[in-house]
Amino acid sequence: MTIQAIDWRTETDVIVVGGGGAGLVSAINAHDHGAGVLILEKMDHVGGITILAGGGVKAAHDESLAIQYLTRTQGGRVGDALIATFARGLVELPDYVRGLARVNGAEVTVREGSHAGVYPFPGAETIYSISIGALPGFGGYDWVDTGKNLNGQRFFKVLFDNVLKRDIPVLTRSPVRSLITDGDGAVIGVWADLDGQRAAIRARKAVILASGGFEFNEKLKREYFEATPVYAMGNPGNTGDGILMAQKVGAALWHMWHFHGAYGFKFDDYEPAIRIAPGGARNPERPIPWIIVDQEARRFMNELHPAVQDTAARPLGFYDPDIPGTPRIPAYLIFDEDGRRLGRIANPLTAHPEHRYVWSEDNQAEVDRGWIRQYPSTAALADGQGWDPAALTATLDRWNRNVAARHDPDFKRPPGTIVPIATPPFYVVPVWPLLTNTQGGPEHDEQQRVLDPYGDPIPRLYAVGELGSFFGHLYLLGGNLSELVISGRIAGEAAAALESRP
Repeated sequence: MTIQAIDWRTETDVIVVGGGGAGLVSAINAHDHGAGVLILEKMDHVGGITILAGGGVKAAHDESLAIQYLTRTQGGRVGDALIATFARGLVELPDYVRGLARVNGAEVTVREGSHAGVYPFPGAETIYSISIGALPGFGGYDWVDTGKNLNGQRFFKVLFDNVLKRDIPVLTRSPVRSLITDGDGAVIGVWADLDGQRAAIRARKAVILASGGFEFNEKLKREYFEATPVYAMGNPGNTGDGILMAQKVGAALWHMWHFHGAYGFKFDDYEPAIRIAPGGARNPERPIPWIIVDQEARRFMNELHPAVQDTAARPLGFYDPDIPGTPRIPAYLIFDEDGRRLGRIANPLTAHPEHRYVWSEDNQAEVDRGWIRQYPSTAALADGQGWDPAALTATLDRWNRNVAARHDPDFKRPPGTIVPIATPPFYVVPVWPLLTNTQGGPEHDEQQRVLDPYGDPIPRLYAVGELGSFFGHLYLLGGNLSELVISGRIAGEAAAALESRP
């Protein structure tokens, strides 16, 4: 079909694909710089994965120190110009968020100290967090379950209330299927499903892809992750749509291997995966009652990484060519009766009401349900799991000796987090690589322009947020929330500044 033959259903200056946080900030900024905007969201509700976040948005006091820290966490995978832009965005972010929060009187709080940069790199001291605290009259969205932590929901509500105040149209249940380009390769619109009908929507200035990652695209995960399976939690709408659309018009991809993930649980009678309870930066004084062993009952990792939800999935992906196979998928989490009573081991999060599940504080309901297996002795545990009893005994004996010495010479777990595993009954539960969100997608420059494999921008196409994230090696806790603000501000303004096509 030629461009002249397209029957455009409607048109606007800037089309934003995706109604998560990055899409909303993009729309807000495009509107505030004079552009007409339309947001298209394929799910029943807006929110994306933003709405499930813990709500701590990273910021920085000093740009030059932030550049030092980000340079190390990026591991040489991102250019200097983009790092400098992101660092500047971290410094500017708090004032921008405070401006948005005026829409509904939300309180913006600041957290220093433990929520600084979690890795011991130069510049970490400049990193801190802000969050949306008290929000009068708001008790959370009824289709979302984030337990007692409503910070992410409050943050999203601030963004969405700004969209509503500006009368920016938002169409839910309106998936975008592909991009439309002209003869020069410039993006001029999208094909979308509107009211169940295929429709062409013209973008006079640009299209901004804000459609999230590929957590729920099994094909892409098999292609780009060495570990398999890697189970996802969160928003099942994140199926890599923006990646595929961008590829079709010539985009390069980057960081496709990198996902933000820990180890966690997947049960046959519950659809979403469930992540372990520790979140955020590691608390070196909080006791964690378990160890993790492989399929031969050998401990193989520090169970409490500096940012558990960032890198703790990586050790499970080890491939042993002598098997051949992956002897840590699944791995097994072991604890004892004292550990069971120490607190819940999991933290279910969901964007769908039918997936709500409240994990019991003492883990007993999950034992009764059969998710956590109980054994009266270590011998019974070994027998039930098919392990060599001597191997399990050696693993537990060494662990308990290390606990008594307050030192873990094997994997350097912080002394304040270790507790013995000695009081029957004993418990075990399979754990799998689990991802909160992916970081890969179309490569972009410091203006959020999508690039082709030669480093040239694809005209009038932008990508924001988790879709081709800035983070290419280590994740900055709360960083995707920061990124949705930083990237959305940049893309929205840049798209609005383009000349309209005739």
